[in-house]
This record gives sequence, C-alpha cells and structure tokens, in this order.
Amino acid sequence: MGNYIYPDRDERLTSSLIKSYNETRWNLEEAYVLERVVETVGREKKLDVSMDVGTGFGRLIPFLLSISRKVIAIDADVWRLRKAMESFGSSPNVFFLWTTGSRLDPIPPESVDFINYSHVAQHVAHHELLETLGEFHRVLKEEGWVLFLTTHSEGREMFLVSTDEGAKEIKRDEYEELTLNPVFRQLPVRKFDVQHLESLLRECGFKLVWKVYYHIKPDFAPIADIGGEPSSLKPTEAIKNPSKEVKVIIENLERINSDEKKARKRALDVALLLKKG
Repeated sequence: MGNYIYPDRDERLTSSLIKSYNETRWNLEEAYVLERVVETVGREKKLDVSMDVGTGFGRLIPFLLSISRKVIAIDADVWRLRKAMESFGSSPNVFFLWTTGSRLDPIPPESVDFINYSHVAQHVAHHELLETLGEFHRVLKEEGWVLFLTTHSEGREMFLVSTDEGAKEIKRDEYEELTLNPVFRQLPVRKFDVQHLESLLRECGFKLVWKVYYHIKPDFAPIADIGGEPSSLKPTEAIKNPSKEVKVIIENLERINSDEKKARKRALDVALLLKKG
C-alpha cells in the first residue's frame, strides 16, 4: 500500500461539520465519554499498556498516559505519525508504530490492556474491519478493553461520500471500492446501524459493557445506555443547558446545505466500551 495518506485532508463532508462545531462543545462531550472510561476501568491502579489505533496527531495520547504506564501509538499516515512524534516522541513511555493494514504483527498476543479505536472504523472496508477486530482480540489481555468510537445512523446502515453538491449516498460495493482506492481523495463515510454493529462486535468475541451517544444533532447531550450499573456521571451543565454561544453553533449547523443536512438528520456518534470475552 506504500505511504498511505488519509484522504480526509481534502474531504468536505467531515471537515464541514468539524469546522461548524464549537471546539469547546466537542471537547466537553468527548470528555464525558473519556470520564466514563476512567470510571469503568478504575482510577486507583494504572493499566500497563494502552494502544491508540489511528492516533493521528496523538490528541488522545495524554488521556491514555493518564490511565496506563505505556502507550503504543499506531497510524497509517506517516505525515500524521511524524506530527504525533514531534509532540510526544520525547516521552519514554510512548512508542510509535507505522502500519498500513489491519495486521498488528509486531504486537505480541495478550500484551495490551486497553485499545482506543476512535473514528477509524467508518472509513475502512468491511473485511479490513473484521481483520482489525480479530487483531484486537489477539493482542488484548484476558478481559482487556476496547473503546470503539464511530458514527452511525439509526435503523439503517448508510454509505456516504462528499461531493461538490453535498453528501451523496452510495451503495456498499461503491463504498468498499472507494476505501481501497489510494487515488480517491474524498473519504467515504460508513454510518453503521448500531444494532448490527453490536452484533458484529459480539460475534468477534467482545462483550458490550456500555454505550454513549454523543455529538447528537440537535440535542447535543450524551445519553448513557446499556449494561451494568448506571453511571454516576452526569453530562456537564454546559451540555445540558446550551449557552448562547452553543445555540449559535446549532443555528450554523442548520445552515449546512440541504443534501448534507438530510444525510445527517439522524446521524449520531456512538462510543462503545467493549471487553474481551
């Protein structure tokens, strides 16, 4: 595959939402998800090894260092991996690995406690996702954890690609072809049907501990759901009661062109905390 470069550097569909979304708001909702991770895996004792698959610029490396002694940061984009190394390469507890596929051969079996897999799954071919989940199962210690974050649409799986006119829905085989085309510059997006996604994850040997919907339009409020004891955490007041600034952001999102708005009408992000079965 060579030196892979993420097509989303030129991708309009994702970047238009990110640019329209208030950074503070985004961070608050993401912090809610990460705090739930800490609450679940425990605060008293650090994990040994965490892995950040699709680390990008290494934005979540500090969080992973807060819950584990060592972090293995993995990415297929050399440029982004180098940026992460510029920021965290001096840390003796962060190790970087470049890999272009789903294989994690350099990582020994049952050697990792926690894997962060944030918003990568929606951009890879189905067979590669299955291979990746198999690799996660192989490298995780018994009852190791995976934080699986992705985008989905309720009730029906969708495949979208950005165009000059807005978001266009495409067929699954078209999506699979685009994800494997290194020349194509606009990253296609897979929006999972969450029930099917949960079934897939269970089939691959994972228990679903909890899920949180976040980055919700128009409500913008995390909703905790499924499994175990109810979380003692509550969404921040800033999330529950949008400020004037956040209301302006919502209004801006409403002005996204009609095709894209229609495609995003019931689009949610979902965080699934998994445990190796």
